[in-house]
Amino acid sequence: MLHVILVHYTAPLEAVEAVTPAHREWLDIHYRSGLFIVSGPREPRTGGLILAQGESPEQLLEVMQDDPFYKAGVAEYEVIAFRPVKRGRMIELSGVPLTE
Repeated sequence: MLHVILVHYTAPLEAVEAVTPAHREWLDIHYRSGLFIVSGPREPRTGGLILAQGESPEQLLEVMQDDPFYKAGVAEYEVIAFRPVKRGRMIELSGVPLTE
């Protein structure tokens, strides 16, 4: 199961930027574990997006509670679960057929 995690900033951008270095270190931990696939800020910069593998939205919301953004009170999250049925060459997903 894949999940889109929408990050919504709840504080001014200056407060978000003060926590961003710690947030990126936290992201790296979850990239190394294989939980996160890709992430980045939204345009316009009102939040971010994380594509993650996980068991359930509840599991991922629990993980998000350790995010420095959450701990600093500058963001909240929305988790959208989906089951991929097709993929392009840019991404490897076990059990999901490649469309060429």
